[in-house]
Amino acid sequence: MRSKAVIFSILSIVFAAAVFIVAWMYFRFAAGTDAEEQPQHSYQYYYAMITDDYKSSFWQSVWKGASETALQKDSYVELFGSDLSYDYSAEELMEMAIAAKVDGIMVYGSSSEKMTQLIDEAAANGISVVTMYSDSPLSGRCSYVGVSGYSIGLEYGRQICSAKRDMQRVASNDTGERKRYYNVTILVEENKTLYDQNVILSGMKDSISRDESGDQYNIKIVSVDNSNPFSAEESVRNIFMEEELPDIIVCLSELDTTCAYQALIDYNLVGTVYVLGYYNSETILNAVNRNVVFSTLAVDTEELGKYCVEALDEYRNYGNTSQYFSADVTIIDRSNVASFMQKEETDEK
Repeated sequence: MRSKAVIFSILSIVFAAAVFIVAWMYFRFAAGTDAEEQPQHSYQYYYAMITDDYKSSFWQSVWKGASETALQKDSYVELFGSDLSYDYSAEELMEMAIAAKVDGIMVYGSSSEKMTQLIDEAAANGISVVTMYSDSPLSGRCSYVGVSGYSIGLEYGRQICSAKRDMQRVASNDTGERKRYYNVTILVEENKTLYDQNVILSGMKDSISRDESGDQYNIKIVSVDNSNPFSAEESVRNIFMEEELPDIIVCLSELDTTCAYQALIDYNLVGTVYVLGYYNSETILNAVNRNVVFSTLAVDTEELGKYCVEALDEYRNYGNTSQYFSADVTIIDRSNVASFMQKEETDEK
């Protein structure tokens, strides 16, 4: 009896091993067959897109425009860092892209010495680089794709004057009093090049100077740490805790706009402080529609992405390209926000 039990155990083990081997060989063969039936496509060019915050709707939209344009030209754009478990800096992602020997890089530039060196290193290794939205003017980049800072400043200046007139209208209806002195706070990003922001401020001041009403504007610059949402929120909330509140706040980024919008609601200051926003995310469009944010400036982000790919393609194919491409900007306020919201809903479908 004991010998029969041993033999039975051995046969069971052998049978189980045989089943395992057959199953393993089957699945391996099946996987190999699927791989042969679904060959991978080989693109002509492989581009890396590097930003300071790939999760933001702004950069997602830029990547969408770049990706769609690239596919039409048999190229592929990867949003570098989006599939990694750790959030690397733009400089670290640049090092990875150079090591990966991509065909081209589109990067959110800066005037930092490190970024300039990395762009030069990429160019030295035969990798063409396009800076997007923020430039690295002293680097060896082949082109800069962005928006006209001076034009943005002019538009914001017009909106400041428009917001001021709306404040006067509301005040006249409520108390009959008319202010002649307005505090304007401009939120600038710490990590954006000083040159770009100075150009925007110059356009803004030139536009305000054309106001012939005789009203006075006290412009205050506040630097915001946009390295993460928490630091940006803290910087913006500090403004609302000051003894003298600004009449108008101008935001130059999507994140700052969202933080200012939320602070207005939390501190019950809607209608007291006017916010001029940036970008046309769903949250910001809803804020404009609800009359919480006075207006917002929208950049044609998909066009910006498209120009990045076209600049890289031109440089690789012909050895040169335009030094500057400019995407369009549009002011969105209560008069036209409905059409933008409808477009967003259509695009989602």
